[in-house]
Amino acid sequence: MSVRSALRTPSSGAALGALLGVSMGMANALGYVVVMLLSRPLGPGEFGGYTALSTYGVLLSIPAGVFQVVVARRLSGDDPAEPTSALRPALFVGCGCFVVTAAISPALAQWFELPSFWAAVLLGGMLVPMMVTGCLQGILLGRGRLRALSALYVVNAGTRVVAAACCAVIGADVTGVFAAMLLAGIATAAVGAWLCRAELRALPRTARLARELVRSNSTLAAYIALINVDMLLSRHFLSAHDSGGYALASTFGRAMCWGTQFVALIIVPRMQGTRPTRTLLQASAVVTAIGVVGFGVVSISPQGWIEAAGGADYRQFGDLALLCVVLGTAWALAQVWLFSEMGSNTGWLSRLTWLVIAGEVVAISVHWHASPAQLVWVCMAGALIVAAAGFVQVVVRHQATALPDESVIVVADAPRA
Repeated sequence: MSVRSALRTPSSGAALGALLGVSMGMANALGYVVVMLLSRPLGPGEFGGYTALSTYGVLLSIPAGVFQVVVARRLSGDDPAEPTSALRPALFVGCGCFVVTAAISPALAQWFELPSFWAAVLLGGMLVPMMVTGCLQGILLGRGRLRALSALYVVNAGTRVVAAACCAVIGADVTGVFAAMLLAGIATAAVGAWLCRAELRALPRTARLARELVRSNSTLAAYIALINVDMLLSRHFLSAHDSGGYALASTFGRAMCWGTQFVALIIVPRMQGTRPTRTLLQASAVVTAIGVVGFGVVSISPQGWIEAAGGADYRQFGDLALLCVVLGTAWALAQVWLFSEMGSNTGWLSRLTWLVIAGEVVAISVHWHASPAQLVWVCMAGALIVAAAGFVQVVVRHQATALPDESVIVVADAPRA
């Protein structure tokens, strides 16, 4: 079954979408387990350094997500141009990121107050299997193999849990944690290659992707930077203890992005359909509903939730965790609109997002960095600006058509030359 038929058939599309959502929810839950396993033995100070370096890695791993989207789009169209697994470009990019990270590892160790520059070198090594896994996920998504894609998401999270558990047992420091995570990444890529073994034999490993990768990288990079720039700033402006508490509290917000990313992923192929805006508005409604539920659950006992995640040392950050859930919902809404842009070959919203990020950096650097809560409020405002801008685009299109008795959805979704 192709991804197009799977998504257009109500019963199968809903079932497969639900399966993907459940698997990504499980991966999200396992991500919490990783946090719980590492935050306690590392403590707020070292955990803040681990999270800051991980954030740097997330920024460099942006192409992995782009490879997933580009490969999926190439394989899901009616007449896809140059279908490819993109493995060769992925390996090239991954190795390039490794070389750059290894070269600047002493500076990264000093900036993030790490015990050794080897932690940064090991993180650079993780980027190679990350890029490969991104391509493999794109193959599964593009071929409509959502069951296998769901399994790969769970495997990715599960290997990280095993790595974190081993580190917790032996009392590994930050360097040891990244060594274990490198092995976990290699194991995930191996499982993905096995799942895609038939496609890997049939698909060419390279294609003319440069322009498409640059455009999509810009959009995804904007989103990743939007949800991660706060961690780099918090490590710089806050104390080591507060930056560690902020790192754990912000995990509650990022959980909203991880837990709702299946919604954003599913709309990428649908942006080639006849009613993309209806899909966007429905996706936004789903994300908002999930955010409300998450806020309700955490509000029962914010201090209890964060203490369960990291221990008594983090209890004072309970209210911050609740505020971060709201921030995470705003991020998730921005995610829907930015992912839709990658599926519709436009770029204006990503450019706006970069301006918003620049505004956040200036606002936090100049004034709003006296407390963790100030960082959250600034980032929340930025995310809502991006999400609102995406919605306003629909309204502007509707007003431009000036057609009577037509809804915003119908006008915006009408086929355009």
